[in-house]
Amino acid sequence: MKRVIGAAAGIEYFKRERNMPADAVLSDGNGLFSDMVSPDEFAARVIDIVRNEGDAGLARINTALDGSSPKTFAVPQSEIDSAFSNMDPASIKALELAASRVKKFQIRGLPKSWSDGTGKFGERVTPLGSVAAYVPGGTAPLASTVIMTVVPAKVAGVKEIIVATPAPGDSMPHPAVLAAAKIAGASRVFKLGGAQAIAALAYGTESIPAVDLICGPGSAWVTAAKKLVFGDVGIDGLYGPTETLVIADESADPRFTASDLIAQAEHDTVAMPILVALSEDIVDKTEAEIERQMADLPRASTASAAFKNRGVAVVVDTTIEAIDVANAAAPEHLCILTKDAEDLVDKVTSAGGLFVGEWSAEVMADYVAGPSHVMPTAGTARFSSALSVRDFVRVTPILAFDDDTFLELSKDAELLAKLEGLHGHAAASEYRRRHIVGE
Repeated sequence: MKRVIGAAAGIEYFKRERNMPADAVLSDGNGLFSDMVSPDEFAARVIDIVRNEGDAGLARINTALDGSSPKTFAVPQSEIDSAFSNMDPASIKALELAASRVKKFQIRGLPKSWSDGTGKFGERVTPLGSVAAYVPGGTAPLASTVIMTVVPAKVAGVKEIIVATPAPGDSMPHPAVLAAAKIAGASRVFKLGGAQAIAALAYGTESIPAVDLICGPGSAWVTAAKKLVFGDVGIDGLYGPTETLVIADESADPRFTASDLIAQAEHDTVAMPILVALSEDIVDKTEAEIERQMADLPRASTASAAFKNRGVAVVVDTTIEAIDVANAAAPEHLCILTKDAEDLVDKVTSAGGLFVGEWSAEVMADYVAGPSHVMPTAGTARFSSALSVRDFVRVTPILAFDDDTFLELSKDAELLAKLEGLHGHAAASEYRRRHIVGE
């Protein structure tokens, strides 16, 4: 891991990291295009193909990228039922536990419609009509992501919840993903990934319906497509590589500190494991423990690359300085492993998820704690939040004034309208007011 000494240097490092442009990733789509293009341009061209060619365009894109394309994109319900029936009972039980805990957590956060008591004004909360949860394929079958995206939508009352996940050719998505879709309550599953999946879900094709909102993490190509379709369809956020920041003092067990960092590093070669430590000795012990634990780790090569590419250790003098660095980083996951952990909670202003003390391991939130593990990355926790039931509802203000209430407020409304030079606005009030008072 790169070392940065001092809180000021650490804060500056993360501000610079956040504003630094990502390395250009270029692709021609395995011959789909005649030139190498960036993710944004790649996504724009894919979206154009899907909008103009529908299912045939999807087949053309998939064949170029994967060598083949599904004959049909919808996964038969019989395949979903079979995946559930054939999965070992212990795994089913674990998925059901996760779904149950996420449901209970999300119910508590569900906004409620309200009225002022007189019925004159309030807000009405209604669920979205349809949602698509994108579940990446990649190197791990992310059954947990199905739970973490579908269950909050289900709690919100969304009627049509689609899961989209890639599967090459006529093969089926991983059985764990299909079983999780059944447990979480997804309406349908489609075998489709990449920017083309986002395009199809945003605009619809002959066989794939357009939805109201697309949620879930994905590759640079998926993220680029989500950015481009936003406005035509809702999106939950733009997610980059995963990241965890661990604050550790001398009371922290190096085994726990190291394992929390490794848990994120093994996701991706560009994942960002961050240690903010109260001494260089803590960094030394953590790094030694990382090497020891990775010796037997199946995904050691991925984790090792992440530590080399983006791992960083910041050494500070106090836990207050550590929190200052963490707030500047605004990490997806913030784990506080210090003896004064509980005292620091109120000082945290920017984190996707906050994990306080050695027993609140971030891995619990990844799977069974209750919050969705889809959280803001790349410093966006400064202004955005973890995916939740609130993303799947609309809040509509309602006015139901009587004439007395109208009269009480109308002159001030007219004054403000005229202040802005909008005399048509003022007249809309004046006509009513004069009618009420008989002028």
